[in-house]
Amino acid sequence: MKPHNLIALLLFLAGAIWAITRSEHSVQRIQASYYELAGPLLTQSSAASAKARNFLDEVKHSEETNVQLQLANDELAKLRVEIAHLRKLEEQNVDLHRALDFQENSPFHVMAANIIRRNPATWWQEAVIDRGSLNGLTKQQAVLDAAGLIGKVNRLSEDTSTIILLTDESCHVSAKVDGTPEAGILSGQRGQSRERTALRLRYLSKNAAIEPGMKVYTTGRGGLFPADILLGTVESFESGEVDAEALVRPAVDFTNLKTVFVLTQDG
Repeated sequence: MKPHNLIALLLFLAGAIWAITRSEHSVQRIQASYYELAGPLLTQSSAASAKARNFLDEVKHSEETNVQLQLANDELAKLRVEIAHLRKLEEQNVDLHRALDFQENSPFHVMAANIIRRNPATWWQEAVIDRGSLNGLTKQQAVLDAAGLIGKVNRLSEDTSTIILLTDESCHVSAKVDGTPEAGILSGQRGQSRERTALRLRYLSKNAAIEPGMKVYTTGRGGLFPADILLGTVESFESGEVDAEALVRPAVDFTNLKTVFVLTQDG
C-alpha cells in the first residue's frame, strides 16, 4: 500500500474508534476534523496515482516508439544495402556492354581478359590478367581497352600474364601529338597517385606548337604497338635548352582497371 493511503487509513481507524465513545455532536465535529485533515492527503494520493499512471503510459509509449524507430532503421539499412548492390550490378552491366561493343567494333583482333590481381606496392607498374601461354599469349603483346592503351604483356605463366602498365616509367611508347608533326617517347613517371596520374612525352621540338587539350596517339613505329591508339591528352608543355617535353593525362583510368583486351598475333 502506498504511504499516503496507509496514513489515511490509520487516521480513519483512529477517528472511528474515538468517535464510538463520543456523542453525536462530538462525532460530527470529529468527522469534520477528520475530513479536514485527511482530505488533502487523499487528494494528494489521488493526484500522485494519476501522475504515476501518466508516467507509465508515457514510458510504454516511448518504448513502442523506440521499437518502431529501430524497425525503421533496420529497414533503411536493408534498403541501402540493396541500392548499393543494384548500383554495383548496373556498373558491371555498363562495363560488360562497353567491353562487348569494343570487342565487336575494334579494328584489331583482340582477346578479352580480366584483371585478377594488383599489388598496392606496384599499383602503377603492373597488373595480372587471367590469360596466359595456354591461351596463345606471348611477351610484348599490346594490351588496351575501349579508352586507349594500357600497356604490354611482360611475363607469362600457363594461365596468367603480368602486364607492364603505361604508367610505369620503364614502359616506353613512340607517340605523336595530333595536329602537329611532333613525335617523341611517352612513358610513365614516379610518384603517381590516384589524384595525380600523368605521363611524360619527351624529346619534342623546343619550339613545338603544342597546347593543352591536344590528343596524343601511338605512331606505330617499332611494330610493337599499332598506330593511332589513343594514349592521352596534353596537360602542359615545357621547353628546355635543347628539346621540350609535355605532361600527358592518360586516356585510361588506371585506378579502375577491370576488363582489358590483348592484341593477338593476327591483329
